[in-house]
Amino acid sequence: MAKEEDPKLTSHGRTKTTTTYSTAVSEYAMKTSRTGLPQLKVLIETVDLNFGNAFAFNTIIDSSNLCRNKNPYPSVKAVKQMLPLLSHLLQHQDSEVLLDTCWALSYLTDGSNKHIGQVVNTGVLPRLVQLMSSSELNVLTPSLRTVGNIVTGTDHQTQVAIGAGMLHVLPQLLMHPESSIQKEAAWALSNVAAGPRQHIQRLIACGMLPPLVALLKNGEFKVQKEAVWTVANFTTGGTIDQAIQLVHPGVLEPLVNLLTIQDTKIVIIILDAISFILQAAEKLSEKENLCLLIEEMGGIDKIEALQLHENPQVALTALNIIEHHFSEGEESGTVLPALDQDHEFLKRLTKQYQGPTTPKPRSKP
Repeated sequence: MAKEEDPKLTSHGRTKTTTTYSTAVSEYAMKTSRTGLPQLKVLIETVDLNFGNAFAFNTIIDSSNLCRNKNPYPSVKAVKQMLPLLSHLLQHQDSEVLLDTCWALSYLTDGSNKHIGQVVNTGVLPRLVQLMSSSELNVLTPSLRTVGNIVTGTDHQTQVAIGAGMLHVLPQLLMHPESSIQKEAAWALSNVAAGPRQHIQRLIACGMLPPLVALLKNGEFKVQKEAVWTVANFTTGGTIDQAIQLVHPGVLEPLVNLLTIQDTKIVIIILDAISFILQAAEKLSEKENLCLLIEEMGGIDKIEALQLHENPQVALTALNIIEHHFSEGEESGTVLPALDQDHEFLKRLTKQYQGPTTPKPRSKP
């Protein structure tokens, strides 16, 4: 997927008021962002927050450009001073105000857990989740991105997002007509699935599995990849019963069909997910039925073919699945070595996976 155009906080199609004073204020705010000087607080407090005043509004947005800085990231003091303003702006009804405010918050949450915590502690998550239901794409996109960034953080930060209702909104976003929204929603979901079992159970309870399976079957490939990550995190972090619940809405068939793709990384992730599901079924004495199901959908043939794959990790993983779960010699008690737990793809089945498989749109340094 081509990189989306960088969202600019100062220009989203509006007619910008251009004055020497406004430019000076913007430059001043950018300088103070690095030091957290008290003057920034004075600037925020003295700006007229009457949104009918275009000059005042543009001054505020200019000053909020400091949120885009990544090298260095705005100081803790500067962000602390700016967040009350952004929280206030987030309550406005004007789509241009909301667009710029949500992108500012997305930049602030695109960093460490400490930075995410600063935003979460302002209490903006309920409003951000509300904006995820917006019919305006330019508001929906940055609000979803911000919430997606937040759930890359700690389990507690993810729990706050869940408590704000994000899982009640995500199913409709997984079925959104825009594939870019589907992809962002699936990415956010994958990071929720990387959390504790309680988060996975909430994911199930909120009806997330049917739309997830639909994406695996019919989504664009960029969306399918994010959905695969969700399944992978689900199988590695969930309970045996939770892993088996993936089978009921039909997750295995699209996974098997994706085994023929050229993306080696995703093929390994899918093989690992199938292996985990088979292991779960074995513990529930349901493996025979599951193996028959996989055979009926052509899965055995595809996995056997992968034993000859040019990538040694794909070949080894496929070999282990066939020998351990589908070989006639299985009954003799012969068990091959377990999957290599050290390869980089299994390592990513954790919260270390911090973003979509293509770069996020962000302003350049």
